[in-house]
Amino acid sequence: MLRGVNRLATRPNRLAHTNLPALRRTYASVTDLSNYPKPGDQLHGFTLKRAKHVPELELTALQFTHERTGADYLHIARDDQNNVFSIGFKTNPPDATGV
Repeated sequence: MLRGVNRLATRPNRLAHTNLPALRRTYASVTDLSNYPKPGDQLHGFTLKRAKHVPELELTALQFTHERTGADYLHIARDDQNNVFSIGFKTNPPDATGV
């Protein structure tokens, strides 16, 4: 088992010789709302409800609703390479005992 791990660790990195900046995605400015769908537009089964630019945080918030399920989706568009994804479910307890 250890021989296999050592062999994997000594393999050369295939991305070491690539031009990593060329692989990075280029982003449009998030301050221009004309680049985004308009309220009422549909995109992949979602309908845009609201779009708002928040200059204090340098972001644009887009609120969508999924047509079939009614699920809410909030997209935060920002010129930042750090991204996060989260799903929240409402999980009510079966009774009021707190357990």
